[in-house]
Amino acid sequence: MQHRAEATGPPVLRRYETHEISAAHDVISQECVGIELRPHNVVGQFTYQQESVESGPVVVSRVRCGAAIEGHFLEPLTDLMFLSVLHGQVETQDGRDQTRTGPGGVLLNPIGRPFTNTCRDFDIYCLNLDPRTVTEAATERTGIDPVDFRFEAITPVSREMGQFWHSTTTHLYDLFHGPSEPLRSPLVVGAAIDQVASAALAVFPNSAMTMPHRVEAVPLPSGPVRRAVSFIETHADEAITVTRIADAARLTPRALQAAFRRQLGTTPMAYLRRTRLDRAYQDLLKADPTKGATVDAVAHRWGYLHLGRFVAEYRATHGQSPNDTLHT
Repeated sequence: MQHRAEATGPPVLRRYETHEISAAHDVISQECVGIELRPHNVVGQFTYQQESVESGPVVVSRVRCGAAIEGHFLEPLTDLMFLSVLHGQVETQDGRDQTRTGPGGVLLNPIGRPFTNTCRDFDIYCLNLDPRTVTEAATERTGIDPVDFRFEAITPVSREMGQFWHSTTTHLYDLFHGPSEPLRSPLVVGAAIDQVASAALAVFPNSAMTMPHRVEAVPLPSGPVRRAVSFIETHADEAITVTRIADAARLTPRALQAAFRRQLGTTPMAYLRRTRLDRAYQDLLKADPTKGATVDAVAHRWGYLHLGRFVAEYRATHGQSPNDTLHT
């Protein structure tokens, strides 16, 4: 699959249904380069349904088919592809291992090598994610060097974490199919994608879980941090990543993390969140509730999906509720 850019606009919805196996093959081939489909035991009319929502580096789809389909991925995937099974069974073979996943199960398709998925009478969520998004999240949260990050297994660390991933995928799918107003904010969409990347780091075994990380001890000049702070404050209303901030500072993401911790006692993304909370405070001070201004709208504008989280962080930062600020 092709890498996607950062989220730049509202999610794009696509629906497709066909009774022709060749047409289903064409649709899937547009998303997955080098795939070969082989139907099995088709009884009665063949039906394939796919509903996909794409936003920047993520595509979340619901795919249904009443037959058994064997999908041979002849070329290694370039995107991460996670499956959550609602109904039916998915069997994965990659020349090394064989994994069967039934209702409620989740898996990460093999990375970097060909494999075969056999899906029988299935209804699944399929979430495709640009691996750079997860790598950036790992670098931000653990300080791991991007070249050292990798996923090490295709099944979750536990059944409970697998259920968490299933819930995360369902939430993202429902969010992207929900009211359009919050999705007009690139920060809301960016926060949702960041939530998915964080969940992937917690659910599927990866090198950031076990690899020891050491912060560089070499002193860094303050210039890069000033450049990073200036970039954050200028672009706080955009869905920026730690990689973009590091590029602006002319440092690697890992070196930027070390510089922020040493000089500011925080991380670049924590500084970005604080900046957005300050901007929300200013917006609420200037807003007029008698003309329809709401706390929800301000929270969405600054990238908060859940009002409860926004209220808690706002109160911890500013010592009052956002509603109190709005009515001051």
